[in-house]
Amino acid sequence: MRKIMYRMVMIILAAMLVLILGGCAGVNEKKIKDQEIINRSEAIAIEYLKNNYKLDVTITQKKILPKMAMSRVTIYGYVTGHEDQTFSVYKNYETNKQESFGYSKQLKKALNEKGYNIQYYRM
Repeated sequence: MRKIMYRMVMIILAAMLVLILGGCAGVNEKKIKDQEIINRSEAIAIEYLKNNYKLDVTITQKKILPKMAMSRVTIYGYVTGHEDQTFSVYKNYETNKQESFGYSKQLKKALNEKGYNIQYYRM
């Protein structure tokens, strides 16, 4: 009877270990995938600002929203050398397209002085 109980306990412990390790692997894979999405989104945001506004930027924060909410990554930062000229770029990580560009009043003013006709404030 004791041997049977011992075997049952060992089988249950082994099964629990397999389930725990399998769950951890899934979580780790999601973190890796999310980090790839964030890295790709950051590169697209930097390229967007460089190509469209000739801006060199410093990224300060990156957020990914769950797919069930919105397939969006938000990249925050400022124009390098001008910390008051802040921005946010929203990118859809399913389509890899930039959806929105928000900016501070200071960045709007700087862009208008460069000849970009920014009509309204978005941040």
